[in-house]
Amino acid sequence: MKRIVHSLFVCAWLFGWMAGPLPVRAGVERPAGIPDSYDLAAENATFQLYFDRSTLAFKVVDKRSGYVWHSNLDEAEPDDKLNRTWIAFARSGISLDYLDEKATPRRASITNANPEMTVAAIDQGFTAQVTFADIGISVGITVTLEAAGVRVEIPSASVSETGVARLHMIYMYPFFGATRDDQVPGYMVIPDGCGSLIRFAAQTKAQTMFYGRYYGADLGMTGVRPFDPQVRPAYTLSLPVMGMVHGEKQNAYLAIVEKGAAYGELQAHPAGIITNFNFMYNAFIYNESYFQPTNRAGAGVTMIQPRTNAFDVVIHYRFITGADSDYVGMARSYRQYLLEQGALEPVADGGGDIGIRLEFLGAEKEKVLFWQRPIPMTTVAQMQAILSDLALPNPEVVIYGWQPRGAATLPPTKLKLERALGSLRDLRALSDSIAAQGGRLSLYFDPQAALQDEAGYSRRYDLAMSIMRTALQGASRNKRTFYFNLEALTRRYAALSAQVTEKLDAGLAVDGLGYTLYSDFRDGRFANREDAIRAYQRLLAEDDGMAAFYRPNDYLWAYTAAYYDVPMMDSGYIYTSETVPFVQTVLAGYVPLYGPALNFSANVQDDLLRHADFGVYPSFFLTHEGTAAILNTSSRWIYTSSYQQWGDEVKRAYTWLNGLLGPVRGQPIVARETLADGVTATRYANGKQIVVNYTAQPVHIQGVDIPPKDAVLLDSAISECDIPPCDTPLTENAHATTRPTTTRLLSEVTP
Repeated sequence: MKRIVHSLFVCAWLFGWMAGPLPVRAGVERPAGIPDSYDLAAENATFQLYFDRSTLAFKVVDKRSGYVWHSNLDEAEPDDKLNRTWIAFARSGISLDYLDEKATPRRASITNANPEMTVAAIDQGFTAQVTFADIGISVGITVTLEAAGVRVEIPSASVSETGVARLHMIYMYPFFGATRDDQVPGYMVIPDGCGSLIRFAAQTKAQTMFYGRYYGADLGMTGVRPFDPQVRPAYTLSLPVMGMVHGEKQNAYLAIVEKGAAYGELQAHPAGIITNFNFMYNAFIYNESYFQPTNRAGAGVTMIQPRTNAFDVVIHYRFITGADSDYVGMARSYRQYLLEQGALEPVADGGGDIGIRLEFLGAEKEKVLFWQRPIPMTTVAQMQAILSDLALPNPEVVIYGWQPRGAATLPPTKLKLERALGSLRDLRALSDSIAAQGGRLSLYFDPQAALQDEAGYSRRYDLAMSIMRTALQGASRNKRTFYFNLEALTRRYAALSAQVTEKLDAGLAVDGLGYTLYSDFRDGRFANREDAIRAYQRLLAEDDGMAAFYRPNDYLWAYTAAYYDVPMMDSGYIYTSETVPFVQTVLAGYVPLYGPALNFSANVQDDLLRHADFGVYPSFFLTHEGTAAILNTSSRWIYTSSYQQWGDEVKRAYTWLNGLLGPVRGQPIVARETLADGVTATRYANGKQIVVNYTAQPVHIQGVDIPPKDAVLLDSAISECDIPPCDTPLTENAHATTRPTTTRLLSEVTP
């Protein structure tokens, strides 16, 4: 069937080709820098699209500024440090890696493999079918001009394999926006953690390029997720975007992977690694090799997955010019795209008091001789007493370890509470009390995790399987787990969510599902990562309950009532230059953001400053009992949580952040800039601006002294020229345009 579809696809291209070559439009002046080999393919009010039929390279002229964006390298220079393979890669619109019979990867590009190509004009663009006859692989691509930029598509139906070779990866326009060394000031943006910049430079300390699989590695191909409680793993890329700035506040582009991200990989090359170019691109994985053990001694063979990953690829290149050409402008462009797709909705009740996430450990269990007994750490009555003592508005309350025998037990599908914590009637009363304070109660739930050595599921029917025919294995909050397949996951989630909604009028705090994506190779029930995304979205769309998610990937944002544990940093790669709040800028004003628990912070004051800077609400993990009681349990990672110890700090942190973030609640971030080393200013849509002083020196601004390690809220924005060096005296008359809103400094806040 797929071959028939592919044949029809090729026929359509041939018909377009036979209809005639692309027309050269009369009366259109060719901008400087566009070679004669490029034809004008499309034009709208904002852009012109030119392309070269021999390489499928294209160029986009931004008519607002006259800037020309290049998708490929036209000519290599002697100092470019490119061999023939790299030159072909840089000049070709499409390159691919394929696997031979021994699973050895090899590369072919348009300009060095002499493929057969059919090219046709279409409305606002061009389309082509590229056939590498020697290896029996054919790929179709369509490029069209749209209002915000360019759309590039590879339909699944246009990809075919007719020979022995298997398609491994496709690279689309890998040198789009590439720059040499530090000749162009600017940077690359990668969605690592909250966001990270790689500034253009002639050299880098790094020895290797950046590889990042969108949504993390496919556990279905690896079988086991490594777990070491002493190691903090790198962040996965939770949103499929990348971008470049060519001259800050001058020109920028953002590339959004609309389809195919589940099998997409971001690759970024800083200058000085192999070549002298700064370039980044998306690659898409169609087949992978894997090691299949053949005995228990560890012997085995390398094999190629039996079926090619089937998915469409769609990338939008959105072009930005002028003052919006920075990472904030990119984030705002992505936000606008999500709004157009219906994935975001504004917060209904902007302004007022912020929220605070208070997560309680209810119960844990410990082994005593031949049985397990629960350890009640915070009963429902004790939670109510803590909340009454805090008396904070809009609390997001999460109970971890609510189920019988506590956190290390698999949650049931029928709602039951550990008896030592109280009754369901008590829990409903707590939910109503929280709602009266403007908050919400949620029960912690990881619907993917099938806890090892626990009852409540069938290992034969309920577990997802790897390509090696073994159950997927990983960990969830220090507990070893298998992973449920889609059928079991859907059944368990729907049943528990319905019970929590009906009996408690509460929601779920969903862990795992938001950031873990895997294929399932079980015979008869195969599901790839694209299938899993669609199943998760369908499950949540049909569910009537409310769900907050821990670190959700972008495909779940439309269903996210609150975002927990939002990253506040990047992974710390050696070639990155700066951590920026890209994720926060996209979501501020649309999804409430809560940071990691501050009682686990190595420096609470610095982290509070970053919360204020990034527009993130505080979180704490609390217990009534001291943590000594759980030292011999799986919850020993909760090493400090006693309310007696942390209660005053909870009040202090909330009071200070509420004074800053309350007036901008529900407001999108519209700008952020560095006023001086260690001094940042974040501006919101209502005109208010939060200035954060990370330094150990006081800062004088708007007639107000900001002490070291503190922040202030201003009624209107200031610019970089308004702030002098820290050692320069400043009189109050120097600023007469605005006055700061009355806020309490961090140094002044007492519980």
